[in-house]
Amino acid sequence: MTILFTILLHWFTVLPLPISKTTTDSIKITDFTKAFEDLNTLPASFLVTNNISYNAEGGHLQGIQLYKDHTAYLSGSSEDLSYMVKMELGEQSKVVSIDTLMKAPLRHAGGFQIFDQYLAVGIEDNKKRNLAYLQVYNLEAENPFDKPIYTIERKGDYERVTAGAVGITAFQGQVLILVANWDSRVLDFYSCPEQDFYAGKGKFTFKSAIEVKGPSRTKWSDPYWLSYQNLNLFSDQKDQLYMVGTAKNDEGEQVADLFHLQLASSSAKITKINSKVFDTNTSVDFKAAAGLNIAVSGSLILAAAPYHLEKNTTINLFTTSAPKSTTWKTIQEWPSPDARQAAAATEQHVFAINNHSISKYNRSSGELIASKSYPNTKHLNSGFLSEGLLYCAHSNYPNQPDSSSIRLIDPKTLALKQTINLGKSEGSLTWIVKNKGHWYALFAYYGENNHLTYLARMNDNWEILQKWTFPESVIEEMGKMSISGGVAWKEGFLVTGHDEKILYYVTLPKNGEILNFMQQYEAPFTGQGIALDPFTGGLIGINRADKKVIAAQFRP
Repeated sequence: MTILFTILLHWFTVLPLPISKTTTDSIKITDFTKAFEDLNTLPASFLVTNNISYNAEGGHLQGIQLYKDHTAYLSGSSEDLSYMVKMELGEQSKVVSIDTLMKAPLRHAGGFQIFDQYLAVGIEDNKKRNLAYLQVYNLEAENPFDKPIYTIERKGDYERVTAGAVGITAFQGQVLILVANWDSRVLDFYSCPEQDFYAGKGKFTFKSAIEVKGPSRTKWSDPYWLSYQNLNLFSDQKDQLYMVGTAKNDEGEQVADLFHLQLASSSAKITKINSKVFDTNTSVDFKAAAGLNIAVSGSLILAAAPYHLEKNTTINLFTTSAPKSTTWKTIQEWPSPDARQAAAATEQHVFAINNHSISKYNRSSGELIASKSYPNTKHLNSGFLSEGLLYCAHSNYPNQPDSSSIRLIDPKTLALKQTINLGKSEGSLTWIVKNKGHWYALFAYYGENNHLTYLARMNDNWEILQKWTFPESVIEEMGKMSISGGVAWKEGFLVTGHDEKILYYVTLPKNGEILNFMQQYEAPFTGQGIALDPFTGGLIGINRADKKVIAAQFRP
């Protein structure tokens, strides 16, 4: 039987409805605090295509959870209805369905959680803010969102009874449901005997509430409580109860906070014990949608999404530990005869860079928009978009003595707007990027002198402030060639060689003049110039032999 609860703050009316019986086992982590600490802050990325039309005006995505690792559910709000998106993640990630949950005024489906095969979500009237429904759905049902198996109605004071974030887990023989009200100021907990829940005859009763402003924070790891968009509940094999909240802090950082909960006593207690900052792709935002999951393998996976579901949407996954073998995988290709030296991209276009010409393509259709050659140009090496211009590194390689310049191209028309002449240079300029207020430029040496290749920090007058050479282990991989491409990435730089399908991750040393080699990754690019892709949050580069521009994302 389904139990429908009508809740006016803390009193209940119970109405029975039919429900099918299901029984499955849940996974518990041995030590949840350690698993949380081990979460990698660097994401794997999936570009998900969507060909389903729907009206999301007046709202945005609110929560995300994984189910059986390769399926993602995302809750959303709009002016007219609340909805749930289902995605399949893999080599060809796509949206497979968008289901209506409830219609206006119950237009706002907030942060949610999947426990076992059950999805618990709060749906509220986000305008009057005096009515909300907590719905529990069975994802193994034929049409899971046609009818919830449990419903809790919350009616009452403005904002007090809203349900912006919902968590669910099993703990000490009970199924616990957490409901956070507007801005997560109050946390309400409901419980149901676990056996009754699975048998379909459960009765949820109010257990306790936590007023966030009330508890002392002297024992917290830090005193900050954020406006959490999602709050997820977990228990581990040590019989401890935890809550993880995701949000964006005042500094613009993407944050997941870990709390320990004590609900057994007459006075419920909450203690913050850890906080982690995550590096998301450009569009992904914890203020929109992020959620923690336990994978089938028993490890943690943190998923995150942007504000809106687009035709192509980036999903980030943060795993418990860094994968042993990580790669950058192709997600899209564009054939181009100019894919000889480098590539760059905007959200609408990709650019193929040749020695002395550039071609511009519509990234959706692959149509050639424009192509332009540049007189008195010897060797364009890379492209970096900044403040509406494409900064192309240029050198006279293989001529001697070395001479370098920067060609500023208008990405709209491909017209040459300015040439910054660096004159005679120590090495050939192969790429430039701007990061944290400074320009960084790579000057390459070749042959027996390629160990002299260096990364330079420069000011806005293009004067070298500091320089670093590369570790011998990286230079040995270059043969007689050198570092050809690079981007600012995470805490350092991703760089490429001339031919091999490898990316090298290096960071600046605290002391000394040799870069730190951190890790290398497989990649679809055959060396040469690469750039950050603002559309996917990944990289754009080329395969010179196949004459293709390639977009790639980071995958474990």
